[in-house]
Amino acid sequence: MAQALDEARAAASRGEVPVGAVVVEAATGRILARAGNETETANDPTAHAEILALRRAAAEQGA
Repeated sequence: MAQALDEARAAASRGEVPVGAVVVEAATGRILARAGNETETANDPTAHAEILALRRAAAEQGA
């Protein structure tokens, strides 16, 4: 949760809605990906923190 809050604070500092997300591997607790909102900076309405974190986790897993 602390990492998600860090991402939210970083998003806020960029002028984004302060939301952060972290994807964790259940079996090991290893963080696969983390992200903060990027809708404004990326000019992309789909660049929500949870979507970005899921995309990055999928890429990390080779999907």
